[in-house]
Amino acid sequence: MDKFYRLIERIVPIWAFIFLGSLLVGVIFAAQLLGVEFLNETLLNPSTTRSLHITLMLYGPIMLALSLLPFALFAKEGLDLGDAVEPLKNYFLLWHLFLFMATVSIFLGAQRGLPFYDFAYELNFVLAASGIFYIVAIFKTIKQYKATPLWVKVSKTLLFIAPLALLVLMNPTYGQVEKTLIGPHGDNTLGMSFTLIPLFYLMIKLHAKESFTPKWHLFWVIPLVGYALSVATRIFRGELSYAEEWVYQWLTFAYAPLLIKWCRDANITLKSTPYLVVSIWAFLFVMIQGNILFIPEIRWPFHRNDLIVAHAHVAIGLGIFFMSLSVLKYFYKLPQSFMRFWLYVIAIIFVSLSLAGFSEAGFANIDVISMWWIRLLGGIVAVIGLVYYAALKMDKTKLSLLQLYHLSGFASDGLGAFILFLSAPLLFEFLGFEFTPYYYLVFGFMGFVGILHLVGVTKEPHFLAYMTSLARLITGTIFLSLFYLGTIDALGLLVGFYDILYALLYLMFRSRL
Repeated sequence: MDKFYRLIERIVPIWAFIFLGSLLVGVIFAAQLLGVEFLNETLLNPSTTRSLHITLMLYGPIMLALSLLPFALFAKEGLDLGDAVEPLKNYFLLWHLFLFMATVSIFLGAQRGLPFYDFAYELNFVLAASGIFYIVAIFKTIKQYKATPLWVKVSKTLLFIAPLALLVLMNPTYGQVEKTLIGPHGDNTLGMSFTLIPLFYLMIKLHAKESFTPKWHLFWVIPLVGYALSVATRIFRGELSYAEEWVYQWLTFAYAPLLIKWCRDANITLKSTPYLVVSIWAFLFVMIQGNILFIPEIRWPFHRNDLIVAHAHVAIGLGIFFMSLSVLKYFYKLPQSFMRFWLYVIAIIFVSLSLAGFSEAGFANIDVISMWWIRLLGGIVAVIGLVYYAALKMDKTKLSLLQLYHLSGFASDGLGAFILFLSAPLLFEFLGFEFTPYYYLVFGFMGFVGILHLVGVTKEPHFLAYMTSLARLITGTIFLSLFYLGTIDALGLLVGFYDILYALLYLMFRSRL
């Protein structure tokens, strides 16, 4: 079990960094909607920041933390999680690789303009491959059972179906995600909602103090049959009529009494399991809201749109996020104040966007721009708050000179490469240098050196300092040579001198570090 906890301790800072990135691009997009245009001509243009915000929120740490749910149940039932650590490392590695590839491709303009995922379809195969290692981790753990519980048998079936379902439902030709760009998508809502029901069941089982037996199965069987019928209709017949969409959308009403019954039977309360209860409340709210606003006569006067303003912010930013936190909390200590803080943040964003939507539809006379500024304020508060809570977790011991050397190297090369990758054309023009796309290769190398420096803060500091120094000497000399040949301008001269001097700083004084 200790190995598993150490894995989570190492992985959570990475998730916090990715989550911070998703919030930052969301804040930038909110600012761009208000007319802040200084990044519009860079890779951080409005379509990119929107796409990155959605992708990182939907496929980033929130989903990764949620995948720990079965292992929390295994731990509760006394199973040893040690054998699951190695395959889970590969699972996290491939998923992080997917996030990196999706981020880079979106930055470079490979976007699809879809509301639920905006990366290239082929990247789903990386996710499916990560799922193989996840399955291995599950099977290495459940072999300890003498008699396999029913929930494990059902989960095994779902595990094998999930990778295939991912590739089918995300397919651009016959998948359902492509159908959600415009118009009603009641069947897609039904399918997304259904995926949460077994997760809620498992989380209720996890947090129940006594044995919990689910009842009222008809309330999830009927929606499942409806969803299967809708998928078959889309594949074999074609588009659904509005009346058919309406029927599938309203089938989600069955989930409300089901979840309420389960919570009562398991004695789940706000005091005992706050993250889970808030998540269920958020799920029921967006489900009921979506069903009511699916009626054109109600939706149109309020929103003039098929996609409801701020609906996804509550569904993902509160419902799914708090689901993940209710699982993560089982392995990783979370401050109690974080829940209240995040509730305030989502409340600010939801209320401001909802009022703006009402005003845009003519239902209310409210200054939309003021509401957008409040939304931006909510995003800024979220970023500051996340940095604050991350700082609370950091080790406050005094850094050595070598650690400071690595941190400054990360700041110059790692963060510098990130800034250049995003806004190089703008910065080069401002500084009077000529920019070509080939510089992105240089930025990539800079970023790699920066990552080595970051690792060197805690692991193998002298070895990594030595290796980065050699890399800097080589690249610095090449840059100077290219400058003398007239291939690159004075920027190459500056980079060459900087790399050589920074390398010599370590090589000449390493005995004192």
